Amino acid sequence: MDDRSGPTMGIKYVNFLIFMSAIIFKSVVDAFIIKNDPNGPLNLVKYIILGVCILFYLFQLEIKINQKAKLFFKTEFRTLMIMCGFIFLITVYYVVKNGEYYSITLKEFTFLLIPIVFSFCALNIFNLHELILCAKVALIILGIGYIFEIGPINFTPSNILSAIMNISLAGGNTASSNSIFESSAFSDSIMSLLFFFGYYKRGNKKWLWISFFLVLLANKRLMMIFSVVIIVIAYLPNRVAIQNKVLGRWGWVVGAVVFSVSPFIAEYLTTPQAESIFFQKFSINLANFWMGRDSMVMNILSSGFVSHGLGSTYVFQGSLLEIEGVKFLLELGVIGVIVISFCYWKITKSHMYSMVMMLYCFFNINTSTSIMTGTFPWIFYLILLGCCTHYSNIGTDG
Repeated sequence: MDDRSGPTMGIKYVNFLIFMSAIIFKSVVDAFIIKNDPNGPLNLVKYIILGVCILFYLFQLEIKINQKAKLFFKTEFRTLMIMCGFIFLITVYYVVKNGEYYSITLKEFTFLLIPIVFSFCALNIFNLHELILCAKVALIILGIGYIFEIGPINFTPSNILSAIMNISLAGGNTASSNSIFESSAFSDSIMSLLFFFGYYKRGNKKWLWISFFLVLLANKRLMMIFSVVIIVIAYLPNRVAIQNKVLGRWGWVVGAVVFSVSPFIAEYLTTPQAESIFFQKFSINLANFWMGRDSMVMNILSSGFVSHGLGSTYVFQGSLLEIEGVKFLLELGVIGVIVISFCYWKITKSHMYSMVMMLYCFFNINTSTSIMTGTFPWIFYLILLGCCTHYSNIGTDG
């Protein structure tokens, strides 16, 4: 385990406290407020607290830099900041070309940027033991928030057993595809922690199973599939070797290429023609799979949408386009989609567990939303990615 010399115990306590304060505020807002007021001012406070965290951590990083200390995640951070630079330039191009700027652009760019900067800071402020402690406390806080979002009275043995026995991957508005425990506010944050404890299983088995249980209850189809994958990998006989296997120097390029193309495929699969073909030839109801997201895409495509850069589909339809890959394609064009895919996949460095995690994230991007609604999950995804690369197999065996 890493025992780098670092800040005093008092500073470490403040570092931990302000991070957990952001998690607490997220949990409270998501449990009691966000359903009725998703764009209200209270929802922004958690991001303000993260901003305070970043400023406090950057001050400490400056001291480390002046002391010539080694910084982790530098190459990955540079890659992601280059990606942000490209997105900024593409947005400026569309704003200049089409003559209008939207305030939502700055908001979405901030949502993109915060996890990148925060995770870089956290990986250089906290040691591995402290990061694992942060993950444990975050799971407790988010788990409690999830219980209050659903309502403690609903967490009866009979309801839980019924939900688990009726888990289904079916789409559409059916009894088997809906659950009293379904959650959009907490599910991806808990999923990111499941990935974390799936990698650092040693001494953390109960945290692994708690997060797995909560992900199953939250009833998100892609999460349920990948949660089982995480558990299977976590209990393989040669788990450590498998998780830390590097899949060739350029293995990440395969994922980057596939997911540069996938938004085009996703867009096509939302069309009435594709839905008709799939139903006639394979008896697959794509409309049920998309659960209304296909109508969102078709409405935008048939209404003369003109891009003004990042966030412009939100302004156009008055809500978030819930297939994020298609959103990026419409707002940022082909170059934007390629840059996003290649930069995120490049930072996996072909590390097997990192690539499994990125595979989940990009499936999510191309079937739902992730980056624009997942500041807190992406903090833990990127922290874990940095841990996989820089802490190797420390603490993963057992």
